[in-house]
Amino acid sequence: MKLLKALMMAACLTAAPATVLAKDKKMNGPEVVEIADISVGLSGLVCDFCSLALNKTFKKRDEVRGTYVDLDTKILSVALTADNTLANDVIIKLVKKAGYSVTSISRKDGSDSYTAPEKS
Repeated sequence: MKLLKALMMAACLTAAPATVLAKDKKMNGPEVVEIADISVGLSGLVCDFCSLALNKTFKKRDEVRGTYVDLDTKILSVALTADNTLANDVIIKLVKKAGYSVTSISRKDGSDSYTAPEKS
């Protein structure tokens, strides 16, 4: 019985650091929306290949922990790794590189929002 308790304790202690390291692990899917640091309104999205292009472009960045594109709302949600940020001009550049355009950028902390100028 003592051996079993010792093994269970060892297993718990061994697994503890993994949860700390998982904090900055790359993420996929809708769970990103709940923890997203940045929400980017997009135009030009029509299909799953659009979302794949955006996800691939953003996930190449070290400061990006995860992304999710909602085709219905046309919003890209971006979760950042700890103590990192992406400037609006970098976000706009990455979205254009993927072939789309930004309509708005909002941040969870309320700082540095962006709205695209209206076309006349």
